[in-house]
Amino acid sequence: MRPRNLVLLAAGLSVAGVAPLPAVADELLVVPGDHQSLYGSPSITLGAQTDGAPPSVGRPDSSGTAPGADGPAPPWGLSFTTAGPGIPEMFTITPELHFPDFGAIPSAPPSPGVLAVEAAGQLQLPLPTPSHSPDLRLRDGRAATVVGEHTWFWTDSAVWHPHTQRVQAGPVWVEVLATPTTLTFDPGNGQQPVSCPGPGTPYDRAFGLHAASPDCDVVYERSSVGQPGEQVRARWAITWEVSWRGFDGTAPVSGTLPAMTSRAEAELAVVEAQALITQ
Repeated sequence: MRPRNLVLLAAGLSVAGVAPLPAVADELLVVPGDHQSLYGSPSITLGAQTDGAPPSVGRPDSSGTAPGADGPAPPWGLSFTTAGPGIPEMFTITPELHFPDFGAIPSAPPSPGVLAVEAAGQLQLPLPTPSHSPDLRLRDGRAATVVGEHTWFWTDSAVWHPHTQRVQAGPVWVEVLATPTTLTFDPGNGQQPVSCPGPGTPYDRAFGLHAASPDCDVVYERSSVGQPGEQVRARWAITWEVSWRGFDGTAPVSGTLPAMTSRAEAELAVVEAQALITQ
């Protein structure tokens, strides 16, 4: 649509700081600005017919006074022409350009999968508590177990429960669930690690001597003689299955992540029964 000029007859129109305009065929022309607001104020032109005197042109300088005008200069961004002292012939407001601030456009929230990885990284999974039986002490204070015996291993059952972590970004949220599934014991002497589906069973005398653990035990096949410090570095590890659920902004979502592991270790002397001397 072509912009329409609004023509107003202005008789005796005055401008602040200058003498009133003569009552002649004056025109005030108003041109609308851009409808998308990419431009500022519309262009306004004030024209006054004079007696034919040649116009002079002036613009504001740094002192704020325009050459060829008795009164104060218009603000920066304005220009005018004069036909004589105090009588403006042409007074124009220059529109300012305003461009959209593209940096203010909000970014899309991350996907639930990205949030799930972030939440998993924030999980604080408990470490296993290294526990075993036989749990002997040598004269020098080293913990020890015995070659050929069933060495029970377990962890504190208080750590054996699911752990969660939630992360949210705008309307998108994710909650990660880590569930313990297996306890693994690495004897530390080259034998294969052994796993069991739970925290293990603490030894009790009621089970009797030389009894095997109902779920988690290992039998050391050789002593730790020849190992650094005459002992092995045994390792306990809990494996955690990781799943997640959440909301992507429009519908519920869910998924899984790779398993996680928390580990702890302890040094053990593995001794022959006939050579065992305790305090």
